Amino acid sequence: MSTQLADLPARPLGPQGVIWYAAADVRALVAVIRLLVHQVAHPMVGAGVGEHSVYKTDPWGRLLRTTNSVVSSVYGGVDAAVEGQRLLRMHAQIKGVDAAGRRYHALDPDAYAWVHATAYEGTRLFLLEAGPGLTDAQDEQLFTEWRRLGLLIGVRDSALPRTRAEFWELWDRTLPQLENNPVVQDLLWSAPTAPPYVPQKLVDLASAPVLRRQREVMAVTLDPALRARIGLPEPTDRVRRRVQRTMRLMRLGNGLPERVRHNPLTWRTAARTAADPRLGPEPVRYP
Repeated sequence: MSTQLADLPARPLGPQGVIWYAAADVRALVAVIRLLVHQVAHPMVGAGVGEHSVYKTDPWGRLLRTTNSVVSSVYGGVDAAVEGQRLLRMHAQIKGVDAAGRRYHALDPDAYAWVHATAYEGTRLFLLEAGPGLTDAQDEQLFTEWRRLGLLIGVRDSALPRTRAEFWELWDRTLPQLENNPVVQDLLWSAPTAPPYVPQKLVDLASAPVLRRQREVMAVTLDPALRARIGLPEPTDRVRRRVQRTMRLMRLGNGLPERVRHNPLTWRTAARTAADPRLGPEPVRYP
């Protein structure tokens, strides 16, 4: 590899870390729309996605590209910084004026940092509710890895909280700014466009229970004010019990090897990075 560790803005993520365990876990799909809702409810992010993304016309292609980007960033070792530069170039062109007359830019430091912030909050929730849990040391390790990953993908150092306490201050400060918008509603209620040669009615039928369960997870786990703002009802006791059962079922997979839990697109990249002697394992092994 031609890239040198000394040239990178942060040390790439290595094997046996917290994010390495969680980032490609197929079980996390149960909460993926929750993560996306937090992102696109940000006024700048929602405007950029609504006017520039192909999430409606090419949802499967976008999903594949997003998955490949996560794999490169988390499991790519020194190549993570290359992916970060690609992301910066791609987002540089996403700008404009939203329906309320507000200017937006995908590389606005606070908006770009917010998208990354949702990854720490979402990963933490997944590991606490459906994964092996987090000790305080593991949570600190997760935060440290998350911060390094942010630097690798081009988030400004000045926009990244330096401590977990600062992170939650940022989170609580940003939540009241989040808005309902058409992209949020699409994520909550709309099935993706069917791929070629697949009937749309079939995709609608298959998507309905998945979307319903995603909304239930959000109703139980979202900040109550944000939940009400985007039009989700307060969860009933029955819904809460159903979400708890879902989380218990997901925890059955905690002992499975990465080869089983992880998206297959991860395997080759992760194996190559794990063999790179320059990286080594993370200081706190998870779980």
